[in-house]
Amino acid sequence: MSEDAAEPAALRYLPEAETLSLRAPAALVAFGGWVDAGSGGTGGVRHLISNMKSRKLAEIDSEDFYNFTDTRPLVSIVGPGQRDVHWPRGEFHAASVEEHTNDLLLFVAPEPNLKWQSFASHMLDGMQHFGVQSMTCIGSIFGAVSHKGQVRMTGWSNDERLTEQLASRNVTFTNYDGPTGFVTALLSEAQKRGLPSLAVYGFAPNYIQGVPNPRVSHALLRTFSEISGVPLDLRELERAGRALSRQVDRLLRDQPQLREQVERMLNLMSEAEAEAQQADDEPEPSGESPNEPAVDLPSPQAVVNELEEFLRQLRREDAGDNDGN
Repeated sequence: MSEDAAEPAALRYLPEAETLSLRAPAALVAFGGWVDAGSGGTGGVRHLISNMKSRKLAEIDSEDFYNFTDTRPLVSIVGPGQRDVHWPRGEFHAASVEEHTNDLLLFVAPEPNLKWQSFASHMLDGMQHFGVQSMTCIGSIFGAVSHKGQVRMTGWSNDERLTEQLASRNVTFTNYDGPTGFVTALLSEAQKRGLPSLAVYGFAPNYIQGVPNPRVSHALLRTFSEISGVPLDLRELERAGRALSRQVDRLLRDQPQLREQVERMLNLMSEAEAEAQQADDEPEPSGESPNEPAVDLPSPQAVVNELEEFLRQLRREDAGDNDGN
């Protein structure tokens, strides 16, 4: 390469980015990988990309940010003897919301493996280029929660007003200390740039793995819609979530031993939460935080193993339905 030849830009704007004007967009972001249980976050963002007639505006090239032995590219058959490689990358999509004053900027990517600060900088450069006013990151975590009832959520924000919005919707604030994900680094960089941002994670049942969980995606998108004020049509996700719950109910009804394991795990978790709440409500004479209650939870692995064949059958049925359409 000659000295005058420029390195290809990691953040590349497509021609559509020069012709489309967004109205004070709100950004919605999700990453695959560590905090995307049941595709709760990425499934929600991709649902909007597909159903809101969005337009792709920009992408972040994968070469500098992914270890391809950890985050592998995908291959698809495009014709006889022809294969196409799909590299992991970050993508910006725009969706117009005619009935509201703010449009949407949707971003989805696998969580980067390398150079987090550079990736965050490219993302925020894109947000600034498109005039983003606020950023919401959504994701999901496996936990000892039920497949029915309200989806529990946790989160945090770098903005006081958004923090109040989370609290008013019973989103618990995480006090986690330890190894973290890319979203934490992204919100830190966003705060330096003065971009109000928040992160919300929904809990997905740890005994339902290997298939998307539209209930979690629906809950996350509904929370985003309420906080941002951007109206979203979530009826399709709501129906899909109810269908999944009915299918799991059917399995548990037909397998009493499996149902007993699930109920025991959930009951123990409820007891632990009640004890923790009681400890929080009682005065602490020493001024120190009470210890977490010790609970001997059964490993969810036994439940997961028994569900695997059922979930594989669900995937086969879904594939059959798609072939018939």
